[in-house]
Amino acid sequence: MSILGFTFTTTGIYLCSISGTKLEPVLNRKLKLNLPQNLQVEQLVEWFETELSLILNKDKPSYVTYRLTFSNISHNYIANVFYGQAILNLLCSKRSIGISHTSPASIVASKFNLPKDADLRKYIDLILGSPANPWDAKMRDNALMTLIYLS
Repeated sequence: MSILGFTFTTTGIYLCSISGTKLEPVLNRKLKLNLPQNLQVEQLVEWFETELSLILNKDKPSYVTYRLTFSNISHNYIANVFYGQAILNLLCSKRSIGISHTSPASIVASKFNLPKDADLRKYIDLILGSPANPWDAKMRDNALMTLIYLS
C-alpha cells in the first residue's frame, strides 16, 4: 500500500509518498513544487491538472490525503490552495483512488502509539532517517499526516 500526502500552500505544493507499515515505513518520494507566478486562474487550474496528473501517474498511490486548513482566507489562498485540492479530488475520483482530507489537529501522538507529549517532528526524523532536503517543518508535518494512513 502506498499513501500519497499533499500540503497545498499559497506558494507551493508539498508531497510525500510513503509505503510499508506505520512501524516500518518507507519514504518513496518527497517533493516541493513551487507554484508558477503571474498565472490567471484558468491557467493555474490547468497547471494543477497537469502537475497533479503527472504525480499520480508516477506514484500510483493506493490512497491520497491532503492537509485541510482554513486560515487567512484570501483570493490568493482560494486559487492556490482550494483549487489545487479540488483538482486533486477530481483526478482521484476519475482514477478511483480513495482520497480524504486531514485536519492538522488530528495529527497527534496517540495516532503513532506515542506518549501525549512526544515530539512528532523528532519522531518522523527518527523513523524516516532525516531525509535530505526538502525536509523542513512543513514536509515533516506532511510525512506525519501521510504516515497516519498506513496500517
